[in-house]
Amino acid sequence: MLSLASRASLAVIGLLLTTGCATASEVQTPQENPQIESAPIPENEPEPAPDTQPEPEIEFFECSQVVQSGIEKTINAQTASFGVGDFELAYSYASPSFQDSVTLERFIGIIEGSYGPLIGSSELGFDSCVVYPEAEVATIDVRFTEAGAEVYALSYALVETDLGWRVDGASALASIGSGA
Repeated sequence: MLSLASRASLAVIGLLLTTGCATASEVQTPQENPQIESAPIPENEPEPAPDTQPEPEIEFFECSQVVQSGIEKTINAQTASFGVGDFELAYSYASPSFQDSVTLERFIGIIEGSYGPLIGSSELGFDSCVVYPEAEVATIDVRFTEAGAEVYALSYALVETDLGWRVDGASALASIGSGA
């Protein structure tokens, strides 16, 4: 059985593959050149297998208000924990699989080194919440305003646990402008 992190990774990869790939009906085949003859395939040899296999369909839905509310609560609580310097509490909002692979000390290093603006964020905005029910995974886009000035964006991946939604990972933090 796949771990939650593995299922989350597969769901995100599948989403990226399905949104960026053309379907077989959209692919145009070149017209055959009548001047070029192809060699017949001998009857005793099987035809070569096609190079591509159909992509598995990953079903996803826009988050319900209840799901999005739970996700926002987790992200808000984790971010508030960063704001008061309580990294241990912030770490408790990480998924069990994340905690199994990243120690608290490493987590602190990651946050301070790559996600520093989360520590001083004053406003959070949420958008594009999507849930993948079979994988028990959701993604959401978040914008942070650091001390009312710089605006940052990232996407979170979360998993549903017995304790509620827990952060399984986040994209790289990107500066997208300045606040009002």
